[in-house]
Amino acid sequence: MAAIYPFLLFLHGLTRWVVVLGGLWLLFAALSSLGRTSSAQVSPVRVPWRVYMGGLHAQLLLGVILLFVSPLALAAWADMGVAMKVRPMRFFAVEHTTLMIVALVVAQMGAVRARKAVDAARAARTSLVFGGISLLLILAAIPWPFMGEIARPWLRSW
Repeated sequence: MAAIYPFLLFLHGLTRWVVVLGGLWLLFAALSSLGRTSSAQVSPVRVPWRVYMGGLHAQLLLGVILLFVSPLALAAWADMGVAMKVRPMRFFAVEHTTLMIVALVVAQMGAVRARKAVDAARAARTSLVFGGISLLLILAAIPWPFMGEIARPWLRSW
């Protein structure tokens, strides 16, 4: 399992950009179609939602696998009392994981509501609210390079 860990970490870091860019595309599409009255059958936010949710589901799968092969996560699971006192262990075992799952649930609710919306304007408003909240949660939970002891690179090499 140790041999696959760097590859999974690389994929998880790469997929982060699919999620962030997909979320930004979703917000841009929602903002640009907010004031329009569209008679089109397909909502302008449908494809951005698919990209965003596809990236989020891939991230969830990779993240769950990483919870079982990451040395940091394994050390945290071995002694949660110690993990709660060590910032990087607590961040990845609890904070990062919890915030990302909450963000995924919020995004999933938004995707379903936008898909079931009666018109494109309502789909755009729903996308803006739910997509915006989920993207903010995701941006808060990403270990950016400027975050001190939990910092991770912009893009990992494999």
